[in-house]
Amino acid sequence: MVKIKASKLRDVELITDTGIRLGWVYDLSFDEETGDLLVIVAEPDEDLDTSEFVTDHEGLLLIPISAVKSIGEVIIIDSSKLAVKSKLRRLRTVKERVQSP
Repeated sequence: MVKIKASKLRDVELITDTGIRLGWVYDLSFDEETGDLLVIVAEPDEDLDTSEFVTDHEGLLLIPISAVKSIGEVIIIDSSKLAVKSKLRRLRTVKERVQSP
C-alpha cells in the first residue's frame, strides 16, 4: 500500500472517469469518532455547473471517498459513485415510499 500525506493532496485536480473537471482538493473531512475519511471537499472548477452536485454551505463540492478510483498527479473520480442531488432525491423518495403505511 502506498501512503500519501494529506498535505500533498491540497490543490490536486479532481477529474471524473468520463473526463469532467470537477475542481481541486480544498480539504478532507473525517468521522470524529472512527477517524475514517468521509469526503474530499473540493473547490469547484469555474466552468462546472454545481447545481446538481452535493455542496456545503460555502459552495464547495463534497466528493465521497468511495468514489475515488485512483490518486496520482490527478484524482480520478468514478462518476457512477459520485453523489449528485438527483440521486439523493431519488433515494429519499424511495425511502419515503417504503416507510409510508
